[in-house]
Amino acid sequence: MMKQLSRALFFDKEAMKLLANDAKTNRLGLLLILFLGIAYGLFSVQVNADYVGSFESDLLRNLVVPFIFIFFGFLTMILTRLALTLLLWAGARGFGGPGFMKSFYRLSSIILVPSVLAMPVLIGLQAGLEISLLTWLLLILGFIWIYILGVKAMEATQSFIGIRAYGSVLVMLLFFTCIFYLTIPPSE
Repeated sequence: MMKQLSRALFFDKEAMKLLANDAKTNRLGLLLILFLGIAYGLFSVQVNADYVGSFESDLLRNLVVPFIFIFFGFLTMILTRLALTLLLWAGARGFGGPGFMKSFYRLSSIILVPSVLAMPVLIGLQAGLEISLLTWLLLILGFIWIYILGVKAMEATQSFIGIRAYGSVLVMLLFFTCIFYLTIPPSE
């Protein structure tokens, strides 16, 4: 399973197909979402260190408040996985594919793994922090990686080739970006 995961993360279409059709991928997906959620929560704790440190109680400052950030990071990743599944399905159906929701659900957690590169930038922007050039490059690399993984998922599950695969994922990401822009208030 881990061999297929590493191959899928580096754009192997056959590994994607195997993972999309294997029920064990659901457990792997939950572990990946747990890891990404904890990472998101820890990045949030780090960015909001002044707020977390402002609590007088050691229990609140060292355990309860960081746990709340980590819990909501995990919850955010669960919702992101569901949203990505629906977006992949819509992109597949919009471009004439069968849109197997089960396959997209299994692959969505794998597609989200490169988001760990983009998390520091997204959290930093929401907190109004100055972002370095290196972190911007990591954000761009993360988005490109997610895009290519989405294309490979379309090729593996929908038998899309060429422009249909790239176009469906591009339209899906543009739609997601518009929704993200509408729902997340800009930092001041």
